[in-house]
Amino acid sequence: MPVVLATERLLLRLPEPADAEALHRAYGDPEVMRYVGEGVPFTFDETRRTLARFRRRWRGDGFGAFIVELADGGGVIGEVDLLAWDRKTWAFGLREELGPDIELEVELGWTLARDAWGRGYATEAALAVRDWAFRELAPPRLISMIYPPNVRSQRVAEKIGERFEREVVTATGKLTQLWST
Repeated sequence: MPVVLATERLLLRLPEPADAEALHRAYGDPEVMRYVGEGVPFTFDETRRTLARFRRRWRGDGFGAFIVELADGGGVIGEVDLLAWDRKTWAFGLREELGPDIELEVELGWTLARDAWGRGYATEAALAVRDWAFRELAPPRLISMIYPPNVRSQRVAEKIGERFEREVVTATGKLTQLWST
């Protein structure tokens, strides 16, 4: 049964392969991707592979990315994601890939197309996914991993009730701020 969440302005649903073109508006934009992953835009093939990973995470972990659509039929504007991290190594991935001794943290993250910025959509979608995660997954807390210069995401984190906890270096060597509920 597909997970669907609705807010006043948004519909959040499970990812489908057909979402690649719409999601690539965000993932192919250098400004959007400046603070995501390696900080460079994705090729269209990378966007398609990312969507496939989203679907594998839902099957393997029981959580993953929600595609964010405008409820008025305005189309896909991005995604809000739940992602497994190992707090010992600060590596992320499917829980089975992280190994049996994982000290699980669940990250709540968001990536929206630039034309959707500044309208409160990231906060609205993140609140819906946060509430779903606490209700359905019951983690002790949620975290957000935010690159220090990403002030926009820090504001979203504050609005959804997260607070800056500390800086960590991820398994890939990236200095990241750890925000938590």
